[in-house]
Amino acid sequence: MQEISEINSKPSARYALALFSLCREDKTDNEIEKHVLNLLAILKLENGLNSFLRNPTYSSSDQENVIKTISKKIKLPKHLHNTVCLMIMKGRGYDLVNFCEDFLMLCSASKNELTVRIRTAKKISDLKIEELKKSIEKITKRVVRLESENDPTIIAGLELKVGSFLFNSSINSKLESMRNILKRG
Repeated sequence: MQEISEINSKPSARYALALFSLCREDKTDNEIEKHVLNLLAILKLENGLNSFLRNPTYSSSDQENVIKTISKKIKLPKHLHNTVCLMIMKGRGYDLVNFCEDFLMLCSASKNELTVRIRTAKKISDLKIEELKKSIEKITKRVVRLESENDPTIIAGLELKVGSFLFNSSINSKLESMRNILKRG
């Protein structure tokens, strides 16, 4: 439940919790979760939308009109659309990415899921990823949703993030550690 305490410390949490409560009442949380994932992907694209929503020089009515157009195109459900519009009206359009991530974290916590992120220098085989997933599930007794990323800048080794715990055995971190030791003398 550490994920929920992390969520509660963010300003976007009120909106995510409100939407999550509405969805639980209507039993539409799985459907809304898919739409929130879609919205988050759109916000993270390099299409200028997130920059537009984060820019205070645009009026909230302009931002709301853009969101209404996008909402119609991607067919956002009523509760999600209304929550996003409310955030924009209240001057919180800049926080939509956090809102989406908080909502998804609430959905994961309600399903007893644990998100594990793995960064490696080279692609790991699907078999190794599945073994790692089963090991973490056995230790945590939770359903694990694994996200893997290849990042050649870590040179070798891996970074494993489970909740707020980061296990870093990459060569890059070892070199950084040695660099800090040499700086101190």
